[in-house]
Amino acid sequence: MFGKLATYTWLLALPVAVFAKCPGSASLVHAKCELTAEFQNSCADVHEEVLARMNGANGWADPHNGGSYSVISSTDTTVDGTRLTGNKKYTDKFELTFAESSNGCTVSGCSESQVFSVLDMSTNYCNQYNLFCNTAGGCTKVKHDLQYTITTGSCMSHDQSQCVVTAAEKVARWSRTQLIPFLGRSDESCPAVHTQDNFDLDSYVSGKWFIHQQQPTKYLPKEQNFCVYAEYTKMAKKSLLGFTVQVHNYAQEADGTPHDSGKNICAMPDSSKDPAKLNVGPCFLPPVSGVTTGPYWILAYNAEEGYALVSGGQPTIKTPDGCKTGSGVNGSGLWIFSRKQERDEDLLNKVRAIAKAQGFDLSVLNDVDQTNCGSSIVL
Repeated sequence: MFGKLATYTWLLALPVAVFAKCPGSASLVHAKCELTAEFQNSCADVHEEVLARMNGANGWADPHNGGSYSVISSTDTTVDGTRLTGNKKYTDKFELTFAESSNGCTVSGCSESQVFSVLDMSTNYCNQYNLFCNTAGGCTKVKHDLQYTITTGSCMSHDQSQCVVTAAEKVARWSRTQLIPFLGRSDESCPAVHTQDNFDLDSYVSGKWFIHQQQPTKYLPKEQNFCVYAEYTKMAKKSLLGFTVQVHNYAQEADGTPHDSGKNICAMPDSSKDPAKLNVGPCFLPPVSGVTTGPYWILAYNAEEGYALVSGGQPTIKTPDGCKTGSGVNGSGLWIFSRKQERDEDLLNKVRAIAKAQGFDLSVLNDVDQTNCGSSIVL
């Protein structure tokens, strides 16, 4: 896939806001999430709402898989606490600080897992978000329906749809992920896709790729569809964990907030011996297919015309308009690459036709804005 760009940004320090001091963790490798929320409400109201939810006032219940909160300490300007997951297996720690601002109140927060973890499915984000989210976001208020804007910093993932899950949605998700696969019908109508014949990896990694359309995923949400590019470099020799390609991904949000993977993502051939099928994941974790790495398949590549079609593996989800991959971390995503940053509609339509011929639902693809990106990323 296009490299789990957002999933591993907890390794990076993106100076977009002032974030709270993190509570720390005994595990060297662990997930965390920093956020800052600017409220139109007073700090007294925000503080009161947070504590009311943590204490379960008026029957409030955690909408993220039924976790339970505990207050470690609280002052007028801080709240330190823990959240035990709904399955009673994991406890995360978090700290929130409250500061009056000209518009109301600024809350800076940080939540950290206390055990080895890489993929937290937005849990550390939800640990904080669910303590103040408003009714417009599907949350239940206790005392105050707060108004806010959120900025995330170093954060594993921040998918708000994972934070508030209704009973009906839980049943629907269980049906999609457990019942349908059990009945053997999850991919019965999805044709097997095929990769590029005679694929030349050396040629493919020889230049920068600009992404012009892509499917939203958990680690690359639609909000980051600006100035997206990818670079690949073959390593002189295999890493100790068996990786052979260094991956560098970059994206921006509309306001210019960068998301840069640095040198933390790597790739390696998968077990099929098809040179157009790679597995991608964090360079520092042992590669386990479907757990720490996910499929990255080059379905079409033309060096002369400068395009590529990339999928996060075999699409398995049937839709009215074709098939699609998932939207999570592994086994997700669809991308249209071009060597040129300038948009070429004819080329784009040609690659879309290739994807359609392979059975993909093209409605999952969203445009990437490659304008106003600055000279630093233009070839």
